[in-house]
Amino acid sequence: MNINLATKAALLSALLFPGWGQLFLKRYKRGLAIIVPAVIGMVLILVHIVQIAVALLKAAPLKKDAVNFSAVVKLSIDAIKSLNLFYLLIIFLVIILLWIFSIVDAYLLGKKQIKKAAL
Repeated sequence: MNINLATKAALLSALLFPGWGQLFLKRYKRGLAIIVPAVIGMVLILVHIVQIAVALLKAAPLKKDAVNFSAVVKLSIDAIKSLNLFYLLIIFLVIILLWIFSIVDAYLLGKKQIKKAAL
C-alpha cells in the first residue's frame, strides 16, 4: 500500500504530535510554530496535575497501611476547587485546535508539494 505525501503528513500530525507533519514536509518554521505552543500547553496542564498530586501527598492521608477514602476524596475535591478550571479548559481547547489545524495544514501542504512535483 502506497500512501501519498499529503496523507502521510496528515497522519503524522494526527497520530504523533501536532506539527510533526509539517516537519516531515520540511516546513520547519511552520512545524515549530505549532509544536512549541502545544508543548507549552501540555506542560502547563501537567504542572497543574503535579500540584494536585503534591497537595495530596503533603496531606498524607495514607498513613499506617490504612486508606482513609473519605480523606482522599475531600483532599481531591479541595485541590480541584483550588484550580482555575476555565484556564485549563482554554489551554485544552487551544491544544485541540492546534492539533486539528496541524492535520488539515499538513494535508494541504502535502497536496501542494504533490502538485508542484507533478509540474
